[in-house]
Amino acid sequence: MNMDYSDFFKQNRGNLWARRWWSVLPLVFIQICSSAFADPLYLDTVLGSERLLKADFNLPYFQVSAYVDAQENLGFCAPASIAAVLNSLQGVKRPIPNKYRRYGYFTQSDLFTEQSSQVRTYDAAAKRGFTLQQVSDFLLKLNIPNQIYWGDDQTIDNLRTLVKQSSIDPNQRLIVNFSRKIFSQEGDGHYSPVVAYDSESDSVLIFDVAKFKYQPFWVTLEELQSSIQTLDNDSQRSRGLVVVIKPTETDGE
Repeated sequence: MNMDYSDFFKQNRGNLWARRWWSVLPLVFIQICSSAFADPLYLDTVLGSERLLKADFNLPYFQVSAYVDAQENLGFCAPASIAAVLNSLQGVKRPIPNKYRRYGYFTQSDLFTEQSSQVRTYDAAAKRGFTLQQVSDFLLKLNIPNQIYWGDDQTIDNLRTLVKQSSIDPNQRLIVNFSRKIFSQEGDGHYSPVVAYDSESDSVLIFDVAKFKYQPFWVTLEELQSSIQTLDNDSQRSRGLVVVIKPTETDGE
């Protein structure tokens, strides 16, 4: 059967353009959002450090920062964040890695127990990282209670309340799964702990576990909301946050 391709494209031009448009729409959205926001304010600047010192919710920074180790490989932002917040929670029983002899410490590699590896193995995490649901399930296999907050469910007011609450509760820590593209940073999906909130600027401090790439940085709550509402292609869901909760004596039973 002979086909006049010029007629075919005339007849289907609308569908072809629609398909092309929908394929690039997420990228267009990210580009519009990132261009509308200022660059992050990094902690190693005068303004960044001053904001931390005057922030009214800055205690988590001093609780967590000492335990933030650089992620072991490019896929380990979630394990690095998990290890940091678990080490920072007072009273949580730490494993004793062989290399530290009798001293307890959550290391990124030692998080992968027989139970937690049922959710994500070391090799799989190193190659593809974690989805938000996998982070939650992984923590549960470690007997760590947690709560997911999907980005597309969060209003600015909800997000502000969540950040404040986790900052003042000594038994909670907050990890965010965000898109770097919203912040005009190199890369895309990433995990790191949220360690401060400043009411005056309505901004949060993210302690980047990719310490070889970025210092801790401030972004506004509006920017944070946009970054967690982006799509994770692996899960086909929005990104979001997970509140890590100190286990009670009965949680591991």
